[in-house]
Amino acid sequence: MFGEFFLFEVLIVLVAGFFHGIVGFGFPMIATPLFVLFLDLKLAVLYTLFPTLVTNIISLKKENSFGDIWKEFWPLIVSVMVGSIIGTHLLVVYYNHYYKLIVAGVMLLYLNKERLRFSLTHAVAKQKKSVTVIMGLISGLVGGMANIMSPVLIMLILELKLDKKHAIGVMSFCFIANKTLQILIFGYHGSFTVENSTLITLFVAISLIGFWIGNKIHERIDEKLYTMILNRLLWVISFYLIFSTFYM
Repeated sequence: MFGEFFLFEVLIVLVAGFFHGIVGFGFPMIATPLFVLFLDLKLAVLYTLFPTLVTNIISLKKENSFGDIWKEFWPLIVSVMVGSIIGTHLLVVYYNHYYKLIVAGVMLLYLNKERLRFSLTHAVAKQKKSVTVIMGLISGLVGGMANIMSPVLIMLILELKLDKKHAIGVMSFCFIANKTLQILIFGYHGSFTVENSTLITLFVAISLIGFWIGNKIHERIDEKLYTMILNRLLWVISFYLIFSTFYM
């Protein structure tokens, strides 16, 4: 159970939990690429499912309520669930290493939208519900295939101009829906064993320690700094995903 990379795995989970505590989301965005350095993508996703689920439940309950978020954003959440089912099925049954390039492409599109004169602002103003559903489907699909759905959700959330509290609540609820469905699909295909379940339980505990530490810093971050962190994070992750696809 405790292989040669065990200490590195523990460090990854701790750092990912710490980052999630700071910005209110992002556990799989940090943990998944690092796990993929030495693990198969499907196993990397498996290891992040429960820690991501637990940290997002805490993030949502901290400042929001399930009922309020569901009432206001249920079309987005339902569309994320549909996309997650399709994407996770593709990951488990038709795995392809190049799935990560889809995520990188979406992030780079957003980061360069002004240069490319691409914007969702007009579409959101005219067809808010339709755009929300489409972006939800895409984020769920990408999240299911590559375990990193935040970039697509961030694109939508920034266009909707949600404050930090509601942004974290919406993203947490979408992650909860995504990870719950992934757990069910992985379980259906027999991916959980006694050995890896014990390791996953340990990862959950470690991620909560990192989350608690990071959350102390989160409370001091203002809206402007929060947005800046999101954008810079997207740049780093997009280039890393492209590099790791071809050279790792």
